[in-house]
Amino acid sequence: MFAVLGEEAAFCDWVRRLGGEATRAAPTRRGGWAGADLLYLDATLLLESPRREAFSTTVQASRRDGALIALVLDDSAWIRRRGGPQTAYELAAIRPDILFTSGPAAAELGVPLEGIAGVPVVELEGGGCSVFGRRLPTSSTAHDFGALAAAFCVAFVDGATPVEAAGRAVLVAAQ
Repeated sequence: MFAVLGEEAAFCDWVRRLGGEATRAAPTRRGGWAGADLLYLDATLLLESPRREAFSTTVQASRRDGALIALVLDDSAWIRRRGGPQTAYELAAIRPDILFTSGPAAAELGVPLEGIAGVPVVELEGGGCSVFGRRLPTSSTAHDFGALAAAFCVAFVDGATPVEAAGRAVLVAAQ
């Protein structure tokens, strides 16, 4: 089961289409989501939300309960306004298991993504993604980021290697 914090309805829909369970959730004071294999949320909720303490508590408790943490950070203008190095430092302190980002956002951080997250997934401009330097482009003109992230997470939680999960994700996102 995946717990999704914030407004990530497309991610939930794709997880369900792929045969998984996902529920939109809210941060709690008491901790994480019992039974969640993965907690998915936008990084801005942890770094700048008025409720960042509640989000942080939920992330920490979910991690203690064994859940993987997947963050999305794709707004390069937001990173530039905050300062790339500061944002990179704060993300490294969270140490997400998976970080989904765009190429421009990754460039704004200004550091190797492997120092921030266990598995960095960079969305390619023309579609597809890159994982640990391995580019998995798509020839399709259609590309759905929610589908890419959901398919990657479902495959990764099911035991696929990062490159295998990325390959599956690119195929799903191109449909």
